[in-house]
Amino acid sequence: MSRQRVIRHLILPSIAPVALTGLYFTPKTAFGCANRGYMAIAVVFLALVAAMATAKKGITAKRRGENEASNWWLITTLILVLPLVLLVGPLG
Repeated sequence: MSRQRVIRHLILPSIAPVALTGLYFTPKTAFGCANRGYMAIAVVFLALVAAMATAKKGITAKRRGENEASNWWLITTLILVLPLVLLVGPLG
């Protein structure tokens, strides 16, 4: 497991769920209630767009027979879908 793969596929995508959780715990007086909601929707939207791109890369890697690369892209996709799950579920 290379350091570059860990950074690209685990740490960078984890920014979206961490940002959403941070917005959840930010006081309403900092941004206002509506603005926090808009920022949360923006984080989820951007993460889902990125998740679609990573899913496409994973499918392409799977078709080429690159199973290890495909698995890394699948993990990245799951991390990027996590903000939607958090918004609809426990943080919503």
